[in-house]
Amino acid sequence: MMIFEDDIIQRINTDFGEDANKVSKLISDEISNHDYLQTNRIIRCMIYLAKGDLTDLENYIKAATLDPRDIMLWAEYTGIEQKGKPRRVRDFNKTFDKCSNDVTE
Repeated sequence: MMIFEDDIIQRINTDFGEDANKVSKLISDEISNHDYLQTNRIIRCMIYLAKGDLTDLENYIKAATLDPRDIMLWAEYTGIEQKGKPRRVRDFNKTFDKCSNDVTE
């Protein structure tokens, strides 16, 4: 099983509660099958988007296996549903508590 960064472990525990171990295993299993998902950024994006819902997490994992850029776009940008240029408001290369600080395109 993959060893997650402290902020990821804390967010899994906070968001998923008693399902935290199941979530960690689910993410680890998918990473072992798709090594291109093994980045903290993608993992944070999937967890952020799921907002504590296990079914949503499974759907975001599935989407990430098809194209991880979708997950990053959905989690880090606003304005994607409108015409015009999306604006980056989060950077999940940073920890959850710092992801909204000093965001650059």
